[in-house]
Amino acid sequence: MGNTQQARQHEYTLPPRPQARHLPGHIYTSPEVFEREKRQIFLKDWLCVGRLEELEKPGDYLALRVIDEPVVVCRDRTGQLNAFSNVCAHRGTEVASGSGNRQSFSCPYHGWTYDLTGTLLNAPYVEDVEGFQPTACRLPTVKLDTWDGYLFINFDAGCESLASFLGDAPQVYGAYQCEKLRLAAKFSFTLDCNWKLMCENLVDIYHIAVLHAATFGPHQPLETYKFRLTEGGYHGRFKGGTLTPDGKSLFGPMPWLPTELQSGGYSSHIRPNMAFFPRFDFFSFITSWPMDGPEKSQGIVYLLFPAEHFAQQDFQEKVQVYEEFIHTVLGEDVSMVQSLQRGFKSQAYRPGPFSRYEAAVHNMIAYNMKRVGFENGSVD
Repeated sequence: MGNTQQARQHEYTLPPRPQARHLPGHIYTSPEVFEREKRQIFLKDWLCVGRLEELEKPGDYLALRVIDEPVVVCRDRTGQLNAFSNVCAHRGTEVASGSGNRQSFSCPYHGWTYDLTGTLLNAPYVEDVEGFQPTACRLPTVKLDTWDGYLFINFDAGCESLASFLGDAPQVYGAYQCEKLRLAAKFSFTLDCNWKLMCENLVDIYHIAVLHAATFGPHQPLETYKFRLTEGGYHGRFKGGTLTPDGKSLFGPMPWLPTELQSGGYSSHIRPNMAFFPRFDFFSFITSWPMDGPEKSQGIVYLLFPAEHFAQQDFQEKVQVYEEFIHTVLGEDVSMVQSLQRGFKSQAYRPGPFSRYEAAVHNMIAYNMKRVGFENGSVD
């Protein structure tokens, strides 16, 4: 295949699903595509960075990195949540790392200190600096908003509201009353593949009966799926079991769920990188993040349970059953998406068609391609 034809092959992904083909491999390996995604998606969209219960007390903070942007999210002494760039106003050193509880943030290089709103408290030995006003100096603010216990940030000061961005997700998930859930477990994993691959895998119903035939596949039959496409994502409702080895719950349905939701659950994609997996007895979600170029990524998994369950004497032992099972399932997924990444580099790779059970994958791919401006023109 000639270079020009190969560069424009992504155009075959944009037609309606029955006529479309998967993306060419270089969309997942190209540094130029990766840079466009950083600028046009991750620096413009609302991004979920955790749960409110991770920042319960004044002084609680999370330091994280979104692509090349270090950020601190914290709760100040008045109880207000704040987000700001984790970049010292002096030389750019990160003023916080990890998570915990602090009364202030101090640069480990020269000692510039900031309060929990990001305002400068102390800058040693700058009394004779002309034009410098310490009282006007602060860490740059990052937009922050919440929904049902989920914590979101946005680097774009002119962005749409979070409520507008979420579309119908609050209505779809209103019955789960996520504000009544609490974080029981959280873990991360790294992948040698492009960030989009894990997102696509998590909405790919097609592979469930094959790749997951020995884990949750038997408890989540394809024929029960009913799904609806959204802007850049989808909501899929299915009947079946929960995410335990035998598909049976260790807790029973969430007390407030209506009868029609007391079995099975949903799977959804909230653009750009958030996957929801509620079941009738607990709620899990995964965020997928780019790392260090187009062929490295990270996933973060959150397991939420009704707050009232935490008082059960054997609660942690039960949660561990769910967590270990999810580790097993993710191990199957990770091995496959890393194989995809390797296959994309082969001269033999030719993009194939989308099955009807890849409708959400096609919808996501086409949306992301348009977001980075590739609906007309080549990707070199």
